[in-house]
Amino acid sequence: MTVFELKLHGLAIALETPSGAVYFVDTGKESGDVDSGKQVLAPFMKSRKIKEIAGILISHPHKDHFEGAAYLLKHFAVKSLVDAGVEDDDYTKVKTLAKDRGATYRKVRAGDTLAWDDALEVSVLAPPKDGVKSTENDAYNNNSIVLRIRHGKNVFLLPGDIEKEGRDSLLATVPADKLRADVLVAPHHGFFEGKKFAEAVKPQTVVVSCLSEYSDKKPASPGKLATSVFGAVGAKVYVTAWNGNVEVTSDGSTVTVKSER
Repeated sequence: MTVFELKLHGLAIALETPSGAVYFVDTGKESGDVDSGKQVLAPFMKSRKIKEIAGILISHPHKDHFEGAAYLLKHFAVKSLVDAGVEDDDYTKVKTLAKDRGATYRKVRAGDTLAWDDALEVSVLAPPKDGVKSTENDAYNNNSIVLRIRHGKNVFLLPGDIEKEGRDSLLATVPADKLRADVLVAPHHGFFEGKKFAEAVKPQTVVVSCLSEYSDKKPASPGKLATSVFGAVGAKVYVTAWNGNVEVTSDGSTVTVKSER
């Protein structure tokens, strides 16, 4: 699994399965002359001489999570698109492009599984079938797809942008042993103060996809916030703004982490 340092606020994760297939969980953002799909994800594909994307999963329809998909769909063979069925006018254009380019489409909700590799157990923990009730501004975030990926003894948890309501829903509906994870991508780019959730997951490794500072948010540094919250439960925290691309490798027994910086 590789979490990328992006020039724009957002999240993009590449998952290379044991059999060699590549999936993207979110794809970052496009704005002006900066396009995460073109400038970050496509070079990653080309550096590994990979011409086909087995699937793209979009956790929720915010631009910083899906806009990079358009370039990938136009320049690579993409076999499938997965989302939670949450509609948005801008994101619908991506879904239409995926269909036009021949990708299959699937909507998933809590309880579903994804057959991404025989060596992996990929489970959808959220959103629930009826959704998470939330404020208008947070509804997309709190209805993010939350993925649990198990490879042997190692568990990865990818929770999109869930905020308080989304975390509370998981804590109330998912058995404690299913929330524990070795590797966690920090929810909502590190803008996170969920001590109870951190204690429930108790990850060994946390990766935060964020910029170094945000002038319109408090605290200004999500990396510092996430380091404080997850460091308190014993995690080693990597922040893309400081560490660059972060690559996490599982052999089924142990996890190794390599970062650019």
